[in-house]
Amino acid sequence: MPLESPPSVLLDLDGTLVDSVDGIHAACVVAAIEIDREVPSKELVLRSIGRGADRLLHRILRLEHESELDPSTHGRARVIFDRAYRDACLEGTVLRDGVVESLGTLRRLGHRLWIATNKPRVPATRVVERLGLDDMVDGLCCPEDAGVLKPDPRFIGALLDLDGGAPVHAVLVGDSSVDAQTAENAEIPFIAIRGGYDEGRDIGRRIPRPDAVIDSPRDLPEAIAGVTARFRNEDFSRPE
Repeated sequence: MPLESPPSVLLDLDGTLVDSVDGIHAACVVAAIEIDREVPSKELVLRSIGRGADRLLHRILRLEHESELDPSTHGRARVIFDRAYRDACLEGTVLRDGVVESLGTLRRLGHRLWIATNKPRVPATRVVERLGLDDMVDGLCCPEDAGVLKPDPRFIGALLDLDGGAPVHAVLVGDSSVDAQTAENAEIPFIAIRGGYDEGRDIGRRIPRPDAVIDSPRDLPEAIAGVTARFRNEDFSRPE
């Protein structure tokens, strides 16, 4: 199906649009204290973000001899983390440089913009509203809306249904391997933004390579134009 209109742009939140490590670190500290584990440094938390809260907690709270937390300890830690993060999600959380300008440009070019995040709706909504992102995008899709987490391609299908249904073209923008895998599973193009959270890795070095790699949100309109041009005669159709 030829590309006749600007594709919808599906944007990850943490590490892509916002720097949010301070609030995540604060919640991790509360969880560590309450389950009597060593308090993780901000640097360790930063190197451990990228594949969801469950993996994050396993990485930062396990003891040296543990490959991961036992289910009971992990369950307690997750409940504590979620509660603490609802309170701490705004702590130090700021827009990445260039987000306001780029999203404004994309809207003027006719793109529909959606935030596609694995962050639960309560903290996601608090962040989006506090930073004014709700005025810059067309909507927010969280796990509660999709019924699944990224990288399940049904997340993209559910989001595109919210966006008005087929026929819809879409590009996913993110900072992590989870985002890359989501795009691969949904068979849509992926634009990687460096400087986010991918467990300390350079997302630009991922194999298979993203369709475009940029260093800053400032570069997003140009990257989307390039990807759109390359895929103009190919199928951007939504997943089944």
